Amino acid sequence: MYRNTDSATMEWLLGKKAIDSLINESKSVSYRAVTLKSKEIDPEGVGIHVKSIFTNEQLHDYFSTHCYNRHSKGSRATKMSLDQANNIYKLVKERRDLERIRRRYMKLSKSELVELLIHFEQYNTQNKS
Repeated sequence: MYRNTDSATMEWLLGKKAIDSLINESKSVSYRAVTLKSKEIDPEGVGIHVKSIFTNEQLHDYFSTHCYNRHSKGSRATKMSLDQANNIYKLVKERRDLERIRRRYMKLSKSELVELLIHFEQYNTQNKS
């Protein structure tokens, strides 16, 4: 079926068919899923390699539009201003849900945690007396 076509065209055709097949089956589109599905579709049973998705620009663009993005920023907490941080320190209660606080802090990036710590130190030094 693909013997008369060049390598890049074969990769594109197999990859596109594999991605379309995964979408039709309501399965997530990942590198592994595409390579496995391409082996099922390929009459020779060879399929395409993961590296082929990266190197074939047309296939990579098609893959990128349909793949599941694991690194969405939707669960990130928003940046806090100095005033917001100061208000939080004033409102801290002795009896609070530590697990909820831990989950909130886990949503923050490393730089946001550093900023929060610096704000706290500033607040603490200003309100010592």
